[in-house]
Amino acid sequence: MTPPLSPAHGEGAIRISYTPAKDLIILEMAAYGLRELAETCALLMEAGRPVILNWAEGVAFHHTPLPFTTKELMEERLKGRIYWANVIYAPMPDHSPSLKVGTRDVPVVATPNPVLRRVALWLKERLQEK
Repeated sequence: MTPPLSPAHGEGAIRISYTPAKDLIILEMAAYGLRELAETCALLMEAGRPVILNWAEGVAFHHTPLPFTTKELMEERLKGRIYWANVIYAPMPDHSPSLKVGTRDVPVVATPNPVLRRVALWLKERLQEK
């Protein structure tokens, strides 16, 4: 049986810190129409890559973060920088839980994550510049 947890302060407590990223660097990005984005994601899924589209602020997008597998990338993260290898995105005014492509459903998650929501706003601005 697992013993009960001690209070958040006092003996046995640990300090918990939250250190959000200060900078997000996107190395490559491509805007699509929603149908093209769904078809591209379906192709990635057929190739064995897990794909879930994020949705926020009227934009659907998929990103590929660079993992912290090198000393240099870990040092960058400690400085507050994260890197995405790429992001693909499309306007999607209203959220839908999935996009159908043939027999495949591409899941679409309405993200509550504040960083991803800010990215969505930034991507929306890029779409409006076109």
